[in-house]
Amino acid sequence: MLQEKNPTLQIYTKLKYYNKFCQFQILVIFANMEQTIINSSGYSIFIGNDVYDTIRSFLYRYEFSEHKIFVLVDHNSRRYCLPRLMSNIQLFQKVHILEVPNGEEIKDISYCQKLWQEMADNNADRNSILINLGGGVISDLGGFVAATFKRGISFLNIPTTLLSMVDASIGGKVGIDMKGLKNQIGLFSNPQVVFVIPEFLDTLPRRQLVAGFSEVIKHAIIYEKNYWEELSNQSFDEIKDWKELIDWSVEVKNNFITEDPLDKGFRKVLNFGHTIGHAIETFSFQNDNEFLLHGEAIAIGMICELYISSKVTRLPKSEMDEVIHYISSLFNHYPLRSGNFDLILDIMKHDKKNTGNNYNFTLLSSIGNSMINQDVDAKLILDSLRFYQNLGS
Repeated sequence: MLQEKNPTLQIYTKLKYYNKFCQFQILVIFANMEQTIINSSGYSIFIGNDVYDTIRSFLYRYEFSEHKIFVLVDHNSRRYCLPRLMSNIQLFQKVHILEVPNGEEIKDISYCQKLWQEMADNNADRNSILINLGGGVISDLGGFVAATFKRGISFLNIPTTLLSMVDASIGGKVGIDMKGLKNQIGLFSNPQVVFVIPEFLDTLPRRQLVAGFSEVIKHAIIYEKNYWEELSNQSFDEIKDWKELIDWSVEVKNNFITEDPLDKGFRKVLNFGHTIGHAIETFSFQNDNEFLLHGEAIAIGMICELYISSKVTRLPKSEMDEVIHYISSLFNHYPLRSGNFDLILDIMKHDKKNTGNNYNFTLLSSIGNSMINQDVDAKLILDSLRFYQNLGS
């Protein structure tokens, strides 16, 4: 349990019971402000629209220090989110801003070199801190830049998209792509802290919000059937309490992280949908004028891997159909062509989860029950791509 030293904080705990875990959620009331604090592996995640005072307190040590604060943004987070931080936290008027373009293409060693150089030119030292303000690309890139600059400086994440709030900014995986292949270079490096501000979601277009929701769907179907039923019985467009949904989704991911921080076993459950999803995302990035967002590719990957689960781990057809219907109601069908299947399969050979010549999957035996390290042959993978292709006909 997180122990607070500030006597002005009133702390109480609410014990939640789930099928598999008993999770403590700590709610902090600070001057009429409510925050959720979730403890992860060596750092905490603060969730709430009123975390500005908490951010200010965390950064207070830099107020009169010579050590510099750097903020990494893309064009969108600089335009829509940085002004809110600047208006609420005076210290943000003094930070050095590092700006990169939007998009997956910046997760490249060339942008790392530019950022390292700009930080060096502006007197960054080992006691400087980098604040990653943006979506999953920013937290991946920024975390990698911080973890490798001068053998590692501190960084914190302030995610601005739903996908980064419930997934990318949490868990300590940082890295970049290599020749278009997802996350080929990277390491585990935890942020000092993560601050999730749900009101930033009002800056997102619907497409981005739906894409991030794919990770929420994944958390529901890998973790607990009751939550899946609650989630799937509500209309996406009628969701109003995003904080409650984010709280739950972060708690789910965090249970896997704290049990297996280095992804050696149990945490691999979180890979569901990503083996095929990453390959399709890479294919789209290399071939489409308007390429798929990460969450859109993962939605396709989940459909394909649900099909594979029905063949390998005996996922009931009724459950497969139920989840696929829900996903298909939210995401537009992507036109996969049979002539590209072998190329997608070839991309999958570079998946970092593979061992030898085997394609490694996490599959479902039922909603809420997963099986890791499942070897799947190429023919069945191709069958799953055809299955998805036929959904659009």
